[in-house]
Amino acid sequence: MKRILFLILVLIPLIQWAATSSGDIKVICQVTGPINTNCYLIYDTQSKEAALIDPGWQVDKLTNYIRENDLLLKYIFITHGHIDHFYYVPEIKKHYPVAKLCMHKDDYEDTFTAIKWLTENYGQEWIDEANSEPDTKALLDFDMNLLGVPDIFAEGSQTFKLGSVEIKTIYSPGHSPGGICYYTGNILFSGDVLFYRSVGRTDTQHGSREAQLSTVRKLYELFPDSTLVYPGHGQYTDIGSEKRDNPRITVDGGSWDTK
Repeated sequence: MKRILFLILVLIPLIQWAATSSGDIKVICQVTGPINTNCYLIYDTQSKEAALIDPGWQVDKLTNYIRENDLLLKYIFITHGHIDHFYYVPEIKKHYPVAKLCMHKDDYEDTFTAIKWLTENYGQEWIDEANSEPDTKALLDFDMNLLGVPDIFAEGSQTFKLGSVEIKTIYSPGHSPGGICYYTGNILFSGDVLFYRSVGRTDTQHGSREAQLSTVRKLYELFPDSTLVYPGHGQYTDIGSEKRDNPRITVDGGSWDTK
């Protein structure tokens, strides 16, 4: 199992502040689950409207923070349809039924065939090994019907509001067919598209190296070098240093296999 999991380099600091052009937003990260997935709580400090990004495991620190600070959870944003990024959604929806779940349609549809795909492509032995670890078994045993149909099918070029703060979307296929990056001001939440000095795997269900190259270079082109990148796993980074130093995809190169 460990041979296909991500190498976690450094944990993201718990709290980061950033000023956006439309207001002040606060970002809090909790690292969760057997694959050390980064879940983010973001909120507008004025209106206290909030969103969770990729609640892939128990996120009690973040839900406690929501409650203790009287935040209004308005959205649950999913960057892509891999179980370690949405496992805890049903539990959150129980407590915050008005929060709207946002996820790309292609990735939502793939969740229902994910285990079949893993078995066919990695073999039953891989499944058995994964099931020997209780937390990983919990992910594999998840009933996808519990996720429910997303309230909003996320696409590119959408805008969501948290008070005066605008959260925008970029369609970002490669690691998955329906990857979505969310951004506001100088912050980009990249999911498993772009990591610190690395990129997401493409030996995934409907993954595409060609799409990945296009997506990452599009991010390099769209965002200033100073843009902070908060990924789905590992430490935060910035666009400028990834353009120069990411060995897998730089601005004009990058040929490493990501399997």
